[in-house]
Amino acid sequence: MIPLDKIEHSKHIVIEVNNENFPQASILYSYSLLLHKKVSLFTVDGISSRYSFLPWFEKLRLNKPSSADACIHTDIAILDLYFFLKELNIKLNKKMATAFYAGFLQEYDNFLSSQCDGIVFAVLSELIIAGADSQTCIRELTQKVPLSVLRLKSIVYKKALLKNNATLAYVELSNEELEASGAKWDDIPFIAKKLLNIAHVEKVTIINVDEKDKIINLSKEI
Repeated sequence: MIPLDKIEHSKHIVIEVNNENFPQASILYSYSLLLHKKVSLFTVDGISSRYSFLPWFEKLRLNKPSSADACIHTDIAILDLYFFLKELNIKLNKKMATAFYAGFLQEYDNFLSSQCDGIVFAVLSELIIAGADSQTCIRELTQKVPLSVLRLKSIVYKKALLKNNATLAYVELSNEELEASGAKWDDIPFIAKKLLNIAHVEKVTIINVDEKDKIINLSKEI
């Protein structure tokens, strides 16, 4: 959960973000501004350009400001963040509503996830009423794909091996192949989900052979 006390009693807040939760970071950035706090967005490895349409993307920095007296991580489910702000009676502005919509779109697999229930759709309706630019979110996150990701997708599909009676799609990638595509390791989960659409495939494993700690494991929802 978001450390509310830390936000309220700090003068300069750093929001540390990764490629999986930029929408949450954008929302918390707006929330911090509502509290009249100085706030910075910090990322270690960079963020995919597919989020460049979201508020505050241009504020991202690769160096952590030394003047900050609080650091917040954004590993919070988008629905939990929504109800967190709702309990505080925060009225969402257009920027926050748009970032929320993008977060729901991402977390619930373009609204195809089996976890996408009536509560989620009720929240989406409230976000649109609050001014969320839903069409831009859908266009940017589901229809537009950077050329670098398409290159990497081609490499992944070419190297994919089907194992365990074709239920497992297994791929080994090298840093050289990543660099050749121009994409980043953080783009891999997006591609891995596409492999789950192959007939009979129920699980996907993608391994970076040069950095053994980089492994993506995905399973098809039942």
